[in-house]
Amino acid sequence: MIDGDVKLTQSSAILEYIADKHRMIPACPKMRAELHMLQEEIKDLRLNFARMCYSPDFEKLKPEFLEKLPPKLGDLEKYLGGKQWLTGDKINYPDFALCELLNQLVKFEPACLDKYPKLKAYLERFESLQNLKEYMASSEFKSCCCNGVSAKWRGDN
Repeated sequence: MIDGDVKLTQSSAILEYIADKHRMIPACPKMRAELHMLQEEIKDLRLNFARMCYSPDFEKLKPEFLEKLPPKLGDLEKYLGGKQWLTGDKINYPDFALCELLNQLVKFEPACLDKYPKLKAYLERFESLQNLKEYMASSEFKSCCCNGVSAKWRGDN
């Protein structure tokens, strides 16, 4: 990402930069740490998903990944609780990372959120945001894959 004289790589750094630029990062150290913790937790799950998707042993690893997924989704469901977004009533940068991941997981295993009504409603709420809804209806989005050409599972739309 290039923003004037700021040049960044790494999705978490880019998300945090954009969030900070738009005053989404709270002044409170405890809240900043919570946001960072959430981002790292989501990144860990995404990395495990990507490792499986890109592995030559994809078919062998898939059942193990699907077996370990429910406890992770259960933890996220519990953390979300009755909140609209991960940290309350205001959307923040970890919400973008989680919703991207949930969207990909649903493409991978369509029933994966069936036992998690709060996460399912959360994803639907996110995907109904006007700008995102318009983007997801675009040919640009519909032609995208979740993973690159070397992945065993790309998530082609």
